[in-house]
Amino acid sequence: MLTYREKVDVLRKAKEEMTKLKLATHTRPGFFDTDDKGWVVSPDGWTFELEWNHPNGVFGAKAWGHNMRRILDAHPSYIDPYCSLAGAYMDKLEWHSWGGWRPEPEFNPPELQALRELHQKYNLVSGLGGSHHFHHDVGPLGLDVGWRGILEKIRYYQDVHKDDPEKLEFLRGEEDVVLGIQTWIRHNAEAAAEAAKTQEDPDLKANLERMADMNFRLVEEKPETFLEACQWLTWFLMQSSIFNGSGAGGCLEALLTKYYERDIAAGVLTDDEATYHLACLLLKDTQYFEIGGVWPDGTDRTNRLSWLALEATHWLKIPTAVCLRVHEGIDRAFLRKSVEYMFEDKCGNPAYLGDKVMVEGFMKNGYTAEVARQRYKVGCNWCALPGTEYTLNDVVKINMAKIFEIAWFELAEAEHPTVELLWQLFDKHLDIAVDTIKKTVDFQYDMYHFMRPEMALNFMCHGPIERGLDVSNGGVDNYNFCIDFVALGTVADSFASLERAIDDEQMMNWQELFDVIASDWADHEDMRLYMKSTPRYGFGGTRADEYAVEIVRRLTYHTKKSNSPKGFNMIPGLFSWANTIGMGQAVIATPNGRKAQAPVTHGANPEPGFRESGALTAMGIAVAAVQPRWGNTAPIQLEIDPGLAKGDDGIDNIMSWLLTYCNDLGGSLVNINIIDKDKLLDAYEHPEKYPDLVVRITGFSVYFSTLSKDFRRLVVERIIEN
Repeated sequence: MLTYREKVDVLRKAKEEMTKLKLATHTRPGFFDTDDKGWVVSPDGWTFELEWNHPNGVFGAKAWGHNMRRILDAHPSYIDPYCSLAGAYMDKLEWHSWGGWRPEPEFNPPELQALRELHQKYNLVSGLGGSHHFHHDVGPLGLDVGWRGILEKIRYYQDVHKDDPEKLEFLRGEEDVVLGIQTWIRHNAEAAAEAAKTQEDPDLKANLERMADMNFRLVEEKPETFLEACQWLTWFLMQSSIFNGSGAGGCLEALLTKYYERDIAAGVLTDDEATYHLACLLLKDTQYFEIGGVWPDGTDRTNRLSWLALEATHWLKIPTAVCLRVHEGIDRAFLRKSVEYMFEDKCGNPAYLGDKVMVEGFMKNGYTAEVARQRYKVGCNWCALPGTEYTLNDVVKINMAKIFEIAWFELAEAEHPTVELLWQLFDKHLDIAVDTIKKTVDFQYDMYHFMRPEMALNFMCHGPIERGLDVSNGGVDNYNFCIDFVALGTVADSFASLERAIDDEQMMNWQELFDVIASDWADHEDMRLYMKSTPRYGFGGTRADEYAVEIVRRLTYHTKKSNSPKGFNMIPGLFSWANTIGMGQAVIATPNGRKAQAPVTHGANPEPGFRESGALTAMGIAVAAVQPRWGNTAPIQLEIDPGLAKGDDGIDNIMSWLLTYCNDLGGSLVNINIIDKDKLLDAYEHPEKYPDLVVRITGFSVYFSTLSKDFRRLVVERIIEN
């Protein structure tokens, strides 16, 4: 009979083998350049096609709900006897690619067409057609009532809105989703029962029988035990991934503590068993979960379940998206253990979120501290209030390098070009880009609910069912649209390089620079290296550091000086996700020595190689200084050589750095990779040799071997050596 940890080892190896199968099955370049997800390769011959209700696709809540029910009714079952939880979702669900903004004229009035021209001009990721990226409230709205309770609520409000055809269709679509989920659960329960009949190992047989009985009950009833709560949560999260790739898990302590404590008190659960169930939950899909932090009243949230969740990531050693929230009163032993595991496992787990700057920043938008403390970290870089807030977090991106390029072209036409004039032009176009986004999100609010309503998440939010309205269109009370800005280091370094070359040292004139930049430094490598040698953002005390701070002041001012035309609040952040590559491809050479089409700097990070020694401390000070501080993050991404943790004080030094960065300097989010440089360089050229190497890329975790070479290069270039 295997121990619980040995079962997790079996599950991890099975996941690694499934990842190899995924790579063999899906060979399109860049297919895996995103979050590692829990889907499995579907059985041979299984496919699914949408049932259109329009010549160009699927529109409206009723049609989307109908299709969601169809796919869940037909979805293959998946049972692993070593796992305590049933189910998995399949890969051949290309239907979620039907998201995005639709081309029909009724969705593209002249006013929006004009905005789309500006999207193209400024290389903006506009947010139009963005889905999910907000947070459900699965505890009171799901776990506490079960699927039957959710259905009863939907049907009650169908009667309330029976005289409103549009709202009634919306609610009938939601009903179809829930009915489909129930069928999916029932089919998997039946599959587990059948598997138990032929299973000879008594321990595995008992697990399958328990799995079947539990899921037959969960078709209707609410979960009562810790295991049942993990299984119920798994079903909800997997169906949201099926629908549109949603990955917001939640606060694990808030979701599961009462079940854990009740079972422990009753003597029906051990810590090892609970850790095993948590590992199975994390294995089923890479959803973003928060642990640690504080309760709404400000008291430390860390409890025994927090430790077990951390232990589960340690047992797994796979891509997970668990984030530990750091605050001044955090249990130091808990934080230290997380750092120990981070260096031991080298899997990029966990990420760390600074509670202080996130709470104080969000309060500036008019919220109380109690509310702000519940804005959990449930995304690559973002937080959201559970079930009451629509945000488009991590969906809108403003390419400041492209804005710099447009200002640069205008400067070339000026009679007397100066660095000051370039700054004024940059600031002018930054304002236009922000204003464009403000106007754009209003169209998302007005129209997207008919194209692709949030059918898989609406019933876990406060308001959509009661009001008969999609979460994106009046279903919830709070609308705080996120704007992320990209290429801070590229732009700050460019201004500093120009100031040094033109004003301070007079090494060249403007026309020479215009010509050389236009040629992409052709035959001028000496000039490029000179510009690149300017002390850069992140070094400490440089003009580039000052420019970076001033750029963030301006982007924050433009974001916060007004709401959208419809009155929606806007919140700035600094995050690029994977857009560093694509946005760089849209930009000519820049005066910091960057070549045309090369990636721009990642998020709030300085350019790789910005400093040879003392880089960790210097980067922390620099990135903390550019936090917009309105409740969205400006993450710091660290690739650290294991040598930094060597010796008796190594772990303590990293722990102290985290406490200082989050609590004293006001840093928001920390993503860390612990990677040996020689191993990483070999894995870069031969990824197949390292199938179990896990890294964080831009907040998300993946197997390194699944990434395209461009994405692997992002990690290699950022490593900080001892």
